[in-house]
Amino acid sequence: MLNLSVIRRLVRFAALAALVVSGAAAAHPHVWIRYTAHVQMQSKAVIAIAETWRFSEGFPVQLVGIDTLPDNGPLDAKQTAIFREQAFSSLAGAQYFTRLYADGEAQPLGDPTGFRVSIDHGKLVYTFTLPLKKPVDVTSHKVSLGIWDESFFVDYEPDGANAISIDGRAASTCTAKPFQDHAHPIFNGIVVPQATALSC
Repeated sequence: MLNLSVIRRLVRFAALAALVVSGAAAAHPHVWIRYTAHVQMQSKAVIAIAETWRFSEGFPVQLVGIDTLPDNGPLDAKQTAIFREQAFSSLAGAQYFTRLYADGEAQPLGDPTGFRVSIDHGKLVYTFTLPLKKPVDVTSHKVSLGIWDESFFVDYEPDGANAISIDGRAASTCTAKPFQDHAHPIFNGIVVPQATALSC
């Protein structure tokens, strides 16, 4: 299989993630996202995933009906609501590109909470939390987490070697270890994405 960094030179991110899911992003994708995720646990069970998405190139703000953004800092409640409605909520069908597996079976995620939008050094940033519909005990199952889109349109990159980490009230024995997820190739099967094994 081709190296992921090589594919990223060939593939561009869809201009607006919501349009990707709706099938309208056939134009010229050109935005990448770098992500981090904090796996929230109670003892040895995963209960939620808190994510940050940083858009690494120009996000077409005009597509969501906003003319201007602050130079830095959080968007106001009205602007945040517009982003949620126009460029975030429609990702629910794709589970917000978040893949939590237990023994190879995808786990259902609940509605996101705490959705916020901000500008950080000129980059658009989303933060939100996805609760699990049912906690997953990592001692009873082989559990892994990854964030990716299977198509050529959306390119998620982990923000650092330890982009996925354990947060919350996890047992001291719990660990998060990155690995190449050969069981779930993406980009039409030619790229192996990075995932993280969760164990205690």
